[in-house]
Amino acid sequence: MQSINNRAAIYCRLSSDDGSQGDSSSIQTQKMMLEKYCSEQGFIIYDIYADDGYSGLNFDRPSFQRLLKDIEGKKVNIVITKDLSRLGRDYLQTGYYTEVFFPSRKIRYIAVSDNIDTDKGDNDIAPFRNILNDMYSRDLSKKIKMAKRQRALQGMFISGQAPYGYKPNPDNKKQLIIDEEAGIVVKRIYQLALEGKGIATIKKILTKEEVINPSTHKLKNGDARFEKYNNKTRWCSYSVNNILKNIVYLGDLENRKYEVENYKSKKIVKVPIENRIIVKNTHEAIISREDFERVQELLSAKRRVRKNQHENIFKSIIFCKVCGHRLCFANTTRIRGSGKVATEALYKCIHHFENPEECPQYVFINYDNLKNVVTERIRKYINIVNDEVLFQKLYQKSKISNQAVKHKDEKIKIEKRLGTLIKLASKIYNDNAEGLIDDMTCKELVKQYQNEQKSINSRLIEINKSINDQETEKKNIQLLKQKLNEFIDFKELTVEMINALVTKIIIEPAKKIDGVKSQGINIHFRFAQIDL
Repeated sequence: MQSINNRAAIYCRLSSDDGSQGDSSSIQTQKMMLEKYCSEQGFIIYDIYADDGYSGLNFDRPSFQRLLKDIEGKKVNIVITKDLSRLGRDYLQTGYYTEVFFPSRKIRYIAVSDNIDTDKGDNDIAPFRNILNDMYSRDLSKKIKMAKRQRALQGMFISGQAPYGYKPNPDNKKQLIIDEEAGIVVKRIYQLALEGKGIATIKKILTKEEVINPSTHKLKNGDARFEKYNNKTRWCSYSVNNILKNIVYLGDLENRKYEVENYKSKKIVKVPIENRIIVKNTHEAIISREDFERVQELLSAKRRVRKNQHENIFKSIIFCKVCGHRLCFANTTRIRGSGKVATEALYKCIHHFENPEECPQYVFINYDNLKNVVTERIRKYINIVNDEVLFQKLYQKSKISNQAVKHKDEKIKIEKRLGTLIKLASKIYNDNAEGLIDDMTCKELVKQYQNEQKSINSRLIEINKSINDQETEKKNIQLLKQKLNEFIDFKELTVEMINALVTKIIIEPAKKIDGVKSQGINIHFRFAQIDL
């Protein structure tokens, strides 16, 4: 019976980044190689741990985490991988496991192809291989991004799935061709929009006519990812809205909508519209540019047909301060003291009557009074943004400039320190390899550097978020100024102005102070709020 000291854990890993290495690095090949090695060495294989499709920069892999638990449970005392890069490609993290974690738990680590065996002292080269593996991942990430960008700039289709209405060209997978069946539906949707029908109406028409929806169409054409969607002919507003606003139907291609934030986190982030890659006339159009532009105009100006003839430019953006529900537009008839009948347009909270316990105070406001207040506020804001002194006060009040300078200075110091830590870690490994410092000192210093790196990386994330927020705030104030100046000489408040400038208006209950009636009206502007 073999000694318990020879219980080995075989660990295999493969990610999409390793695809170019072919079958030589496949999970199956790694298993076969390591099983043969264990047999030759007389090791008992306790278990095989395999993570297929996981980056070497990510140590939160399911099988790797299971391996760590078994090590803590003292179920194995040997860990074997094909090479050091299978364990990981982040040199600090990988170095932690090979230099600190494994030795402290009396785990013998073997990387077969790299001739590393901690039991034989054959690991002097390991720190350098860790650094090279990390550099390989960084370089590979840059190359992949660059290659994708070049393909996008050339107008190639590089997304995972074709947009509804198109399919990849069988002769050239990087080009889109029209999917005739879905293309007919796309044309129908645009025709309905050109007839003046809104998104909700179009959705109902398609559902009533039992037109199969995009997810069902993709499933029908072999995309198994859409099996979970079982509403075959039920259309949603999102699908209709996306089709009516997607420039792909003009024959244009919009790439780089999302990208990986950095090569270590692999976090997917949305790319701002101005930074995306748009190439025109890359494939056959389904919709003409004239029809597309007309539909965009209709969508931006679309309003439900009113039962009365009174204007309603604040539709859907008026809310009750007490309960948060939207206020409803209504025409109220009142009899004056003279007996004359007068009709008054107003917004009122219906929720107060339906659920008085949730909305105990009745909130309402006269339409004309609200219109006058909003008109006055917009004129005031236009004056503010065009008064250089007041506008500079606005910047100072938002503390944009001071915070930005402080954070950028701190970011430079952190990034410089991270670079220093990399050099220090490399030097420590070199000194240890040359016998200038002992193993214990090496491990303690590495652990110290890792803890510092973790701490300042967390701070760097906070700073980057704050800088992004500050830049966004700065841009938003400029955008508000630009948008306000589009209406600098306006005479009458219009739906177009409200849609362009205002997102929400909150109405407070009316109250009397010293016999004078007052009512709070909080106007939320798009982009930024001006409060001087």
